[in-house]
Amino acid sequence: MLNHLIQELITKAIEKQAEKIITKKTSKQIQKDANTFNKPHFFVSGYYQAYAFLLVLPILIIVLLLCMYIQLKAKHLDMVIICLIILFFLIFITYKRTQKMYILAYWQSGLIVYNRKGQQLIQIPTAYVKKAVIKVNKIIIPYHQETWIIEKNKNDNLKEIEQMLIYFKESDSF
Repeated sequence: MLNHLIQELITKAIEKQAEKIITKKTSKQIQKDANTFNKPHFFVSGYYQAYAFLLVLPILIIVLLLCMYIQLKAKHLDMVIICLIILFFLIFITYKRTQKMYILAYWQSGLIVYNRKGQQLIQIPTAYVKKAVIKVNKIIIPYHQETWIIEKNKNDNLKEIEQMLIYFKESDSF
């Protein structure tokens, strides 16, 4: 129950901020494509997992530092080294999760992927999105020589991805 409430609060806050950033960044594109541009749909990908790591990391760091202090006092250097390795591993995993935080905007003309700082990574036309390979846990979109993978996570973005796929299936009239 608490996990679901935290998920909803984080998702709503991120979506609101993402909409501000993307609307600001895409206003020029919207003006260019005024004839074919419907209101863009936004969703975030990877934010729930990254924020879960970011929220839990300080607590785990404090616990590990406390364990290291106690083990150092007891002169168990092997346990101190193990705690240190776990500490660096947690920091590395948290860093990697935050790098996978993406904002996606889609509309009639295609799909735009932004990183967590709001910088546009790629704009994929609708024709390529419709050719995407849909698997159980991810969507693979081949675009030129690159392959873009959108992870489907039930706690993070599953509902939004399903809505996006339905949107592109219904918008066959070009």
